[in-house]
Amino acid sequence: MNIYISASWKKRVIVRELAQTLRAHEHEVFDFTDPDCRKSYEAPPEMFPEKFNPERHNYREYLNRPEWKAAVDENREAIAQADLIILLLPCGIDATADWALGIGLGKRTIIVGHPHKGESSEVHLWADALLDGIDDILPWLEYNYALFL
Repeated sequence: MNIYISASWKKRVIVRELAQTLRAHEHEVFDFTDPDCRKSYEAPPEMFPEKFNPERHNYREYLNRPEWKAAVDENREAIAQADLIILLLPCGIDATADWALGIGLGKRTIIVGHPHKGESSEVHLWADALLDGIDDILPWLEYNYALFL
């Protein structure tokens, strides 16, 4: 199965470990944190520490960075090729947008974890499953393998 992991850059260690675990179970995995998975360079947020400020920036110009465009285009292509999107919570808008694109493309999705205290999103009910933790992923995949045939 081809799997796309969507998560915050702050979870890069967890994403890498999950990708390795899934690969050990014969899944193909797109890990956005792994340079070996990418054609383009994925720029972690700390490379661009200046946050968007509407008092100082034009949003279109702020976003107009070739490295960001290449990364989001590559992510979109990986999502289109995936059979399953895994969203790791908590996360930010980019990871959630990747997950939502998968929903829009008719992909199977699971959400793992919980949002920050006080946050929730009813659209998470679109997921095929809401799992409590990383350890629940492989048993869910084994039990629900028929969904992907």
